[in-house]
Amino acid sequence: MFLNELDLSLRPFKPILPIWTGHSQTILGHIIPSPFLTEKFEKQILTLPDGDQLLLYFINNNSPYTLSVYHGLGGSSEADYMRRTAKLGLSLGWNIVLVNHRMATEEAVAKRSYHSGRGEDAEAVLDWCRQKFSGSKQIAVGFSMSGSILLNLLVKRYGQRTPDYAVIVNAPLKLDSAAELLTKNFSKIYDLRFYLMLKQLIQKREDLKLPLWGKTTDIDEAYTSKKNGFKNARDYYMQCSSWPYLEKIETPTFVLTAEDDPFVDVENYRTAKWPKSVHLTICKSGGHMGYMDAQADAKYGRRWLDYYLATVFDKIKNP
Repeated sequence: MFLNELDLSLRPFKPILPIWTGHSQTILGHIIPSPFLTEKFEKQILTLPDGDQLLLYFINNNSPYTLSVYHGLGGSSEADYMRRTAKLGLSLGWNIVLVNHRMATEEAVAKRSYHSGRGEDAEAVLDWCRQKFSGSKQIAVGFSMSGSILLNLLVKRYGQRTPDYAVIVNAPLKLDSAAELLTKNFSKIYDLRFYLMLKQLIQKREDLKLPLWGKTTDIDEAYTSKKNGFKNARDYYMQCSSWPYLEKIETPTFVLTAEDDPFVDVENYRTAKWPKSVHLTICKSGGHMGYMDAQADAKYGRRWLDYYLATVFDKIKNP
C-alpha cells in the first residue's frame, strides 16, 4: 500500500491560541487534563535478550488488531497521550499494549537505559505481541523519542522484524539538531525539565553524581552514551539519528509533525527522502505533541492529535 497516494481526509487544524503557537501548543497539550484509564489492564514483565526487562500493560480483546504504544523521553505508560491513544484503540475493540521502556519504572530490572537506538526493544515487544495475540495485525505508535526508536526499527538499523503498520508523532530525526534546539530561548525550560526527570530516574538506580541543574546533553554525555556503548553524546546522536536512512522504510507508516515544534526541526522532515510507504502530515502549528484545536468536536474535544490518530486507525482498518 502506497500511503502517500492515500487521502486521510483530515479536517484542517487551527490552533486554539494563534499566538506564540509552538510553545502555547506544547504547554496546553500537556497541562490540560486527559481522562484516566478505567479499564483493567494485565501486567507483563518482558525480559529482553540482554537480560534487561520492560514492563508492559495489556488488554486482550481477541481482536485481529493489536495496538502497541511507546512513550517519549521521561514518560511512561501513565503519560496522558498514552492513555488517550489506548482509549482510541479500545473504542475499536483492539488489543492494547502500553510499553514502559528500560528504567521508566522500578518494577522492571534494567542495567542499561532506553534511547533513540533501542529498535530491538520495540522488536522484542512486537515479537511478544505476535505470540500473545496470534494472527493479529501489529500497529505500533511511537511518540517523540519512541518515534525515533520505531523509525530505527523500520529502517532495520536496530532490529529487523517490523510492525504491520507504524505511526510516528513528533519524532526527532536528527538528534544533534534536537539537542541544540533545546538549548535555545524558551526551549531551555523543556530542556531543564527533561534533565531533572532523567536525573531523578538515574539516581534512583545509580550512584552517579549529577549537577543540581543541567542540560539533556549533559545526561547524554555523562550517562546515556557511556551506559550504552557510545563514545560520547555526539557519537550517540550520530549513530542513532534515523534521518539518513528513512528511504529504506517499507512498512506502511503514518508520520505527523508540526512546523513550530520547539525542539524538532521541521526542515529535517522536508529534506528527508520519504519512500512511497510513508504518509507524511506537516501541520503549520501544533507544537510538540500539542495540537490543541480551536474547533471542538463531540468525540475528541479540542485534541486534534486524537482526531488524527483516530483517522489513521480507521484508514488502517478500512483501507
